[in-house]
Amino acid sequence: MDPILFFIGSITPYIAFFVLIFGLAYRVVRWLSIPIPFRFPVAPAPVTRLGVLKRMSLDLFVFRSLLKGNKKLWIGGYVFHVALAITLISHILNVYFHYIWDVVGYFWYEAVLYSGIFFLAALIFLFVRRIVLPNVRYISKISDYIILILLIAIVFLGVYMRSFGLIDISAVSTYMYSLLTFNPTAPPDNIYFLTHYILAQILFIYIPFSKVSHLIGWILSTTRNKRNITRWRRHVNPWDYPVKIMTWEEYYEKFKDELETIGPGGERK
Repeated sequence: MDPILFFIGSITPYIAFFVLIFGLAYRVVRWLSIPIPFRFPVAPAPVTRLGVLKRMSLDLFVFRSLLKGNKKLWIGGYVFHVALAITLISHILNVYFHYIWDVVGYFWYEAVLYSGIFFLAALIFLFVRRIVLPNVRYISKISDYIILILLIAIVFLGVYMRSFGLIDISAVSTYMYSLLTFNPTAPPDNIYFLTHYILAQILFIYIPFSKVSHLIGWILSTTRNKRNITRWRRHVNPWDYPVKIMTWEEYYEKFKDELETIGPGGERK
């Protein structure tokens, strides 16, 4: 096997997967370790667990908050996330269950192709939006452009290979199976696939350190997953230093002389 192909096909995939899994796990542990003694859910916040589940489900699957705030961005963002989900599912089917196309038929195969096109269009929309809108451009960082350019390149190559039949799915499936069994074989020697594959590995490594992991952070956000019960349940900060409480009788007894010299308007008698 060519040394470069061996490195790309047998070494870097495991490195990328390791960084992705342990990087995300580290961020989750770090988020969970942050002490949050008080409840501050974003209003209007539900007061029941069922209400919290309903709220989070609508935000997760419908993007309700974004729909209320910016309908144009909602269209682009929703198309992007739906196409991303379809793309991930289709990749699993293509690689590990490629024979499924004989069962589901040609229509689903075409639907996946068109979802890739919509995926690419949504990415271009989000990229152009960051450049054109001054307020969005002002708050954008280099990392925001890098992740979009990386995704555009990956999706473009994927759509290009699928549209013109430039990749042998069975060969890719055999190679991916070899990775699962920790007995990797040589990846398909196809410049389009290798470029697509290398960029995907870079994306995997980059995800734990980017905003792409916002889904996990959103699920763990106490502004979303907490009930608004502060009116009938007290939440005490556990690391506050102890404060000696003084009753009114004790306060009056201690400052009786001073209080008796103060008139109704706050002036001394």
